Amino acid sequence: MIGTGGREHAIVRALSRDPAVSELHAAPGNPGIAELARLHEVKATDPADVVRLAKHLRADLVVIGPEAPLVNGVADALRDGGIAAFGPDASAARIEGSKAFAKEVMTTAGIPTARAVVATTEAAAAEALAAFGPPYVVKDDALAAGKGVVVTEDLAAALKHAASCGKVVIEEYLDGPEVSLFALADGRTAVPLLPARDFKRAHDGDKGPNTGGMGAYAPLPWAPPGLVDEVLGTVIKPAIDELQRRGAPYRGLLYAGLALTSRGVKVIEFNARFGDPETQVILDRLATPLAGLLAAAAAGDLTAAPTPTWHPGAAVTVVLAAEGYPQAPAKGDPIKIHSAERTDGYLLHAGTAISRGSDLVTAGGRVLNAVGFGPDLTTARAAAYAVAEQVDFRGAWYRHDIAEQRLTVKFDSADGLTGYHRSNHQH
Repeated sequence: MIGTGGREHAIVRALSRDPAVSELHAAPGNPGIAELARLHEVKATDPADVVRLAKHLRADLVVIGPEAPLVNGVADALRDGGIAAFGPDASAARIEGSKAFAKEVMTTAGIPTARAVVATTEAAAAEALAAFGPPYVVKDDALAAGKGVVVTEDLAAALKHAASCGKVVIEEYLDGPEVSLFALADGRTAVPLLPARDFKRAHDGDKGPNTGGMGAYAPLPWAPPGLVDEVLGTVIKPAIDELQRRGAPYRGLLYAGLALTSRGVKVIEFNARFGDPETQVILDRLATPLAGLLAAAAAGDLTAAPTPTWHPGAAVTVVLAAEGYPQAPAKGDPIKIHSAERTDGYLLHAGTAISRGSDLVTAGGRVLNAVGFGPDLTTARAAAYAVAEQVDFRGAWYRHDIAEQRLTVKFDSADGLTGYHRSNHQH
């Protein structure tokens, strides 16, 4: 396992429960992952260093968690070295590495998405922002660790972000609830996983700046019937087909961030790996052993893998963040975990480290994930917050409204157009 965050801890946790897995290694890992796998030093974005370690360990399969190693060609190097890798080659990972490239793929493949303009000058950005109007959506073209997107009513803030990025994608705002749908892909076919909903804004009520994600839940009891099949047919499969046509077969996890708008399903973004924090709740609900699914995708033959099945009930994850996140998170503060031993919840490590001696300290913006599960969302949500309350560190904070809203989404179909309308109901 390559990576250090909560997503990687969730993947390792799932793999550790798979009877087909005989050894688990992670690089660089984190203190939580260290309880399940043997840790190794590696330069995760250096293809040669990752191949060196994989050959030394005689790894049967390397799972690449973060996006930067994928964009840097780590999966290519592993495959060239005769080592199975779960994750797309650099040419296919561009679907996350460049927002402009992703828009090009979507346009060519006829995938529904927001109208957009690629701007490389401040003048072009100002013109595009004026054309679309507020709310303004400005996306850094390159990787930005989940924090390259600004959605704002403030034109000055939108212009400032565009100027700081250089090349940006400016697009129309998409209304409607957001859904994340992951799909395993083997270059030709795709197998969807459980839809989830995440919370990108920092503060309660979807206020504050965008983050890498402050919490998530699954499944979605309000999701319209047929949503997964619709997305598979109009979004996931066309993207995989177009990448294959371009000579960039996609093998790994394709993440589609979606808006269920009044004009139908539209793609907000693609990611080239498991998304964080949705992975934490999706893998909590996965009943099928994970290793066989990942290995089949890496081998280019998902037809040989079992169809994913799911535990009944729901899961919720709440992100505990460091003071100053997402702008300038504090690091090095001691973490006290009073008691995370519960039958309905657990902690996943994200931005943690071991200081001199054996003290657990903060080492990133999103520090820990409190995961709760139960027979329904209400129970799972209560369990997740009960776990979160067992953690103390200076400046610790988290949103208090994860999975609080129940959505009622109405499905309409007329004149060949699909539309979604919602109403919110508080617990």
